Amino acid sequence: MKFSLATLLVAQCAVLLASAAPLPADDAAKAVPSSPPVERYHFPGSKTTVVHSIDEILASQNLDSAPVVGARQSSLGPFASRWGFSGNNYPIVMVHGLMGWGEQPLLGLLNYWGGIGGNLVNVLRNKGYTVYQPAVAPASSNWERACELYAQLKGTRVDYGIARAKKFGHERFGKDFTGKGLYPEWGNPGKKAHFIGHSMGGPTTQLFLSLLHSGSAAEIAAAEAAGVPASPLFYTNKTASDFAGGFFAVSGVLQGTPMVEIIDNFAGFIFDLVKIIAGVSDLSDIDGLLWDFQLDHWGLGYNKGESLLTYFNRIFASPWFKGTSNAGYDLSITGARDPRNANNVAIPGVFYFSIPTSTTLQVLAAEVARPSTLLFLVPFANALGTYQNTTMFGSGSAAWRDNDGLVPVKTSSSDTQGYINYSMDLRDSTLTPPKTKPTTGKYHNTGIIEVDHIEIIGLLDTISLLRWSTMYTNIAKILLSLPA
Repeated sequence: MKFSLATLLVAQCAVLLASAAPLPADDAAKAVPSSPPVERYHFPGSKTTVVHSIDEILASQNLDSAPVVGARQSSLGPFASRWGFSGNNYPIVMVHGLMGWGEQPLLGLLNYWGGIGGNLVNVLRNKGYTVYQPAVAPASSNWERACELYAQLKGTRVDYGIARAKKFGHERFGKDFTGKGLYPEWGNPGKKAHFIGHSMGGPTTQLFLSLLHSGSAAEIAAAEAAGVPASPLFYTNKTASDFAGGFFAVSGVLQGTPMVEIIDNFAGFIFDLVKIIAGVSDLSDIDGLLWDFQLDHWGLGYNKGESLLTYFNRIFASPWFKGTSNAGYDLSITGARDPRNANNVAIPGVFYFSIPTSTTLQVLAAEVARPSTLLFLVPFANALGTYQNTTMFGSGSAAWRDNDGLVPVKTSSSDTQGYINYSMDLRDSTLTPPKTKPTTGKYHNTGIIEVDHIEIIGLLDTISLLRWSTMYTNIAKILLSLPA
């Protein structure tokens, strides 16, 4: 059955009525979490209830003026002494999620980090932090995105691996970033990086760090059999801590989301959105979209002069779209539990933090969207809030209902290994983090922030910088307070 937004909007009334009725006895109470409960932080002054003054809007926009070259604060990692760490001065890499983009604003208007209200990346740069913003494929698998992330940082040609290419029937190599690396010295002694990933940027970075730690024995074997070198990303004798210090997953899809199962034609739905944006913007070809789907290795590169409709129809008919090497599959519960993704978990040597988000309110055994939820996400939040699948979750469906409109709190809290309660209000400008120093190899859950999946990056907020500058600055402070 093909998903339509209209269907969910009509069903919304039924969802709300159903929320008042008790669910089956084995599912009426939320399952006992495998990790301790964390604090919830309400965000007052929802964008739907506050009228912003011109002064507020101007003040927000002034926060991300052109970065000052050579700007450097005296204490970028102020919590190091609190934890007994040395602190560091490593760059931060911000990894976008599904259908995201990099440095250049989408349509010339939308920054991925900060949206229409400004540029959160420039806010950090103005405070003295070095920040890189790569643009990986917007709808590809976590594996492909991880390979692209490596190539863009180091400045090499994207190598998806011989074994992977053979298994899925695509070319081994992708775009060539030789001489264009964002951080070519990365991985050299003392040249690590920190990472922040939103949404699908969470599992993409998580897999990326896992590959930096464990490599891929299958790719090494395939390269040896072919008598050619493998990508250094696949080397099995690396140590992830030589490359990475810490990682923050913001609303990360770390264990998959039932939303993919709820939306039967998830990938089709995403591309329908792209076509709508293209139509509204009167874009005649892919060049105006700014999205680079990076599907040339699948034979799905854009042909100059090709209409968008023709291009998307080629994508819809392709083995990539119909297969299991795409975002739709990897973001699903089935994909997340696929044995090939078994190693996509936190690894030793790297500090992991999570920022789960929630936009729902418990009503009996269901979760219902709060009034502050972005209108577009309301039907999705309610659908997740009443979702039940005993085949997939046994009697624990209720534990997956608290959500941010797209992703359950359970999956944005940690990988399958659980988490450490590390609650702190990251939006507090006078933040004092827990005195207990963080450890590597397991997620530290910083507490649930009660906003939706889109609001946490300020995508559609006119004063996003006023709302979120403090939080992202605190994230940067924590990362630079970790050991060198």
